[in-house]
Parts: sequence; structure tokens; C-alpha cells
Amino acid sequence: MLKKIKLTAYLFISILTISESFAQKESRLYGNSPYSALGIGDIFSGSAIANDAMGGTGLSFGNGIAVNTINPALLAKNRYVAFNTGLRGQYKTLSNGTLSQSDFGMNLSHITLAFPVKTKWTTAITMQPYSGVDHEARFTQIIGGTTDKSVSHTYKGLGGLSKAAWANGVLLGKKLYLGVETGYYFGSFKRDTTTLLLLSSNDMYLRNSDRISVGGFEIKTGFAFQQKLAEKWNLNVGGTYELSSKLKGERIRTFSTLYDNGNGPQVIQKPDTLAMYNGGMTLPSRYALGISLESPYKWTFAAEYSRQDWTQYRNFDNKVESNLTSSEKIAFGVEYLPKYTSTKYFNQVFYRAGFQQVKTPYLVNGTHIKDNSFSLGLSTPLAYRSVSYIDFSVSVGNRGVIGNGLVKENYVKMSLGFSLMDTRWFLKPKID
Repeated sequence: MLKKIKLTAYLFISILTISESFAQKESRLYGNSPYSALGIGDIFSGSAIANDAMGGTGLSFGNGIAVNTINPALLAKNRYVAFNTGLRGQYKTLSNGTLSQSDFGMNLSHITLAFPVKTKWTTAITMQPYSGVDHEARFTQIIGGTTDKSVSHTYKGLGGLSKAAWANGVLLGKKLYLGVETGYYFGSFKRDTTTLLLLSSNDMYLRNSDRISVGGFEIKTGFAFQQKLAEKWNLNVGGTYELSSKLKGERIRTFSTLYDNGNGPQVIQKPDTLAMYNGGMTLPSRYALGISLESPYKWTFAAEYSRQDWTQYRNFDNKVESNLTSSEKIAFGVEYLPKYTSTKYFNQVFYRAGFQQVKTPYLVNGTHIKDNSFSLGLSTPLAYRSVSYIDFSVSVGNRGVIGNGLVKENYVKMSLGFSLMDTRWFLKPKID
């Protein structure tokens, strides 16, 4: 028993320790995207990898093996200690119709530890990225009054928000699940504008840097209800509501001069501080609803809808951003398990497929940017009759359009995760 307590403490400390890694690298989860220059960047789903394969659905159902990080109420289905982690990556091609670019990004996607407190109450701690900024654009222009002298500009952004959360789910009676998640957002955004001038034989760079560091709390509530329709079929409904969050922090703007003598740009003197002040951001509330038809450990068919009004977002200067509007998502997913009681390995594999259509919050040149994708995946047991699984998901889709000054992204997203469960941790020993 003492060894189990030590292991739990070790996993908890590991989750806290890795928070700095999330804060610095969450933007590399999906690679370069010009749309991440808007607002707080790309918003990540927050789902487990098993849910990714089903179009990101999971509001109304759970199998008690994978940890449900979408709806805290369904944590109550996890009756044993469960540890969940994974990697996510994306290969994409960006094109504006004339130019194209390929990019790849990958990072640790999440870490979750869940364990039962009582028979109908399960708690979990989790760490995961919430948003990511990763973009770089360059262009060159002729200096006024000249015909052969030019100046190049580079705009670059990197950073994002991560979330550490504590969630609890309880089962009331036999049908109703309720849950609540309390979390903390933290992270930073750095945006640089670098101008290159040619003076004699040396390149001189002028750089304006803008860095924002923020943090703040979030609260998400959830429910799920299960109604038996027939001997082997259940109808499930579920939903979540995230309250608006206010983040506070500090902003610093600096100016620096750099020279390149063949070894790359080097700062030649201490950067000048142009401004430094406190402020904050306001993240809008979000709600999501889902319904599913389930034959436990056989079939699951799910449909979901979510909405978040980004016109309610306020940036660090407490201003509305005109390029942000309401975002909506419609998702569908299906899961199939051939025969859980079978002695054949492949009969214990979960097969999944899904589709999602997302109206992103980005409104560019009068065009509402959309994101459509199809997904496939499976979960294979680590060993015969094991309740620990390896999760795999791949989705193919596109975002944006070509024309009207916009960029289209064609991508392939890949996810690999591990759902590890120990059914012996909370069995009462005869001899301690």
C-alpha cells in the first residue's frame, strides 16, 4: 500500500513539473498557422485521443477505460486508477494559390491521472494545452525614393495558454452523472516585428518585441443522463458549460538593434523598454450538448454541438477584436467493439470513426474560416484481456479557402496515446 501511495505522489509531482514544458511548447502542437495570429491562437479540443478518432465526441458517453476529459461528470465511470497520456502531431500544407509551404509540429498532448474516491465518486488531475500561437510571415518592399534598395519585414508569433485542472465526477442514483472542473490557465504570447536594413556591408535589424504573460482560473460544469431503451441499448445525453474566465498578467514592449556579421543576428546592446504595464484578458463562456445511442462495450453512435461567442473576448487592452466572431462545432462519431468477452485479441480492439465541421472564431476579409475533417482510429489492448490500451487516431481535413487574400491549410493530424489502468490499487488487502 505504501508503494502505491508513493507512486500516486510521484505521478502528481510529474504532472506539476511538466507544466513549464507545456507553457513553452504548446504552440508546436500543430505547427505554423497564420490564423493563430488572431485572438489567443488555435483552440485545442481538450479531448482524449480515444475521442479524437470519433470526431472529438464524448459529452454523453464513456467506457470507464479511457479518462473522459471532455465532460467531468463522466469521470464517475472510471472505477479504478487510470493514467492517460499521449502525443499529437500534424503535417500540413499551406497555400494561397500562388505560394505553398509544408510544416510539421508535434508535442506531448496531455497528462491525466484519475482515481476513485468512493464507489460513485472519481477525481482527476490533468495538464493539457488550451491554445497555441505559431506563425511567421515575411515580405519585402522598396524603400521610397529609391529603385534598388529594399527593406524586409518579418512578423513572428509564438506561445499560448496551458491548463492545469482538478475535476470530479459523481453518480447520483443509477442514471444521473454530475461533475465540475476547476482549472488554472497560464502561459505567454510573444510577437516580434523585425525589420532588416542594408547598411554598407553589415545587415542591421530593428526589432520590436511584445510579450504578454497571463494566468487565471476557469470553472466547467457537466452532466450526463443514461436511460435504458432496451435490454442492450441505452440513450445518453450530456453537456458542459464553461464560465467566462478573466486572466490577469503583465505586458512588456521592447526595442532592440541587432547586427549580423555572418553568425546570425546578435543583439548589440541591452533592449530598450518601451512600455510595461498590467492588464488582463477575458475568455468567453462556452456550452456543449451531446446525445448518443449506446450498446455497452459493443456499439456507440454519438452526435454533438458546441458554441463559443468570441465577440465577448477582450484582449489585453480590454478591446474587442474585429477578426473574431462566434465559433460552432458539429461532430459525429461511431465506436465498435467486436466481442469484449472473446479470447481473440482483435475482438477486444475498439474501432472508431468520426466527422466534425467547425466554424472557427476567425473572420478574415469578410470570410468565416471553416475547418472540416474525417477521423479514424482504434484502441488495442496492451496484452490479452488487458484493460490498459494503446490509442491511435488519424484525421484528414482542411481549413480556410484560397482567394480573397486567405490561406488554405490541408492537414493530417496524428495522435498516439496510452490508457493505463490498474484494477488492484483500491482492493483492501488482507495483510498490509
